[in-house]
Amino acid sequence: MIKNLDQLVSQAKQKGPQTISVAGADDLNVLESINMSHQQNLITPVLLGNKAKIMQLSSEIDFNVSSAEIIHTESPQQSSLQAVKLVSSGQADFLMKGMVPTSTFLKAVLDKEIGLATGRILSHCAILSLDTYPKLLMITDGGMNEHPDLPTKIQIIVNTIHLAEKLGINKPKIAALAAVETISPKQPETIDAAQLSKMSQRGQLGNCILDGPLAIDVAISEKSARHKQITSEVAGQVDVLLVPSMAAGNMLAKSWIYLAKAQAAGTILGTSRPVVMLSRSDDPVTKLRSIALGVMMC
Repeated sequence: MIKNLDQLVSQAKQKGPQTISVAGADDLNVLESINMSHQQNLITPVLLGNKAKIMQLSSEIDFNVSSAEIIHTESPQQSSLQAVKLVSSGQADFLMKGMVPTSTFLKAVLDKEIGLATGRILSHCAILSLDTYPKLLMITDGGMNEHPDLPTKIQIIVNTIHLAEKLGINKPKIAALAAVETISPKQPETIDAAQLSKMSQRGQLGNCILDGPLAIDVAISEKSARHKQITSEVAGQVDVLLVPSMAAGNMLAKSWIYLAKAQAAGTILGTSRPVVMLSRSDDPVTKLRSIALGVMMC
């Protein structure tokens, strides 16, 4: 089982370089992350975008693109579609969003003819490594589904279980988060959490242990659980935090990243091949970890 993101990068290196198809590679930040990953032997890049600009920017950061394939495209739409097609046709192993609009990129990912859709919903998962917690901590969904209903949450859970397996977590412990541990009609997320907990007990969610509703302190601290007199297989041992809304997940992850100096990586789930979709605010090392995660998912 991978316990931190340094181990993730190390194991990705051992797996050997995977071919990454980058839509909208004509951007300095994107090329910096690709160059760093290429230098660590994680990837073989295929760069799609304005070829002249890719060449110019690469020279500015001393990125030797002689070992990369560069495909000139005229528009973000063309770049996205062609990048996706390379992956769906097997010419590349996984996909990365560069400097193209998110809506254009996701439209290509879900294209009925050449896309990577599986019939499952797409969800986002952030993976954090904190000095104060003994293993990786996954937060979902802080990036794709704004206010997931119960059926959507079930699909998010299924997506995350697949990811956990890739990281060597064979039966992830999942906390369905809320503000309290009691069930209240005034807080609909507590009702969803209770239903998911019962479904987990009856084996309806697959290979996981889910409990909820749980407040964040109980989810990550056995001491808090004992203080509140809550008995749970998940408390203090959680692998996955299932948040009630996209906003909650986004704020929770970014709070730990910026205030607790958590190491981070992130990925889109629910596609037939790995998809790396980075934030513009991500630093180069975070981008490298996300690319390494894509390698591990191949």
